[in-house]
Amino acid sequence: MIKKVSLASLAMMLFSAAGCNSISDMVLEKEMACRDHVLAMKGWAAWSSYYDDQDYHYDFASGFRAGYENILAGGKGCQPTLPPRNYWKPCYQNPKGHGKIQSWFDGYSHGALAAQQDGYSDIQTIPLSSTTRQNFLNSKIPASNACFAELGDAPELGPDEQLEMPGPVQIEDVLQDGPVIETPDPATLEVVPSPYEEK
Repeated sequence: MIKKVSLASLAMMLFSAAGCNSISDMVLEKEMACRDHVLAMKGWAAWSSYYDDQDYHYDFASGFRAGYENILAGGKGCQPTLPPRNYWKPCYQNPKGHGKIQSWFDGYSHGALAAQQDGYSDIQTIPLSSTTRQNFLNSKIPASNACFAELGDAPELGPDEQLEMPGPVQIEDVLQDGPVIETPDPATLEVVPSPYEEK
């Protein structure tokens, strides 16, 4: 009986640990969505005076905030294929409704551009440490001769010496080493009339 209880408690601990991670991820997503919404509202407050002459101001503002949030969430700011679901209602299936939908799309593009101009285009990027960047740059350095030695062979150069990388190929070197092509004398060439010439 004690063995069954201990196994059950161990299983509950494992499931609760997995649940904690998913709950933590969900809380983090909600926190970032809330931050994005607040920043989009602030962005609209800062930029709204430039768009006072819009016909459908409310719809433009809604699209602006959606585009702004798209950039904050790591998107590219491309317009979605469809507008939000509330624009699918029958009351928008007329010329005025289509104008409101177009105004939303226009606002979306302007909001995405405003977020990029406000410096939020890479807010989702996590910076690397300077050590990691240096290690990545060092990995681009050519390997030493020791890396190319066969097993049991001693390298010709010291372990710290680098391979000599070939430089750019000069066209003169290629022409000197390649086959010599003689050009014919233009005076000896026979002129053949074109079949397309008018007679």
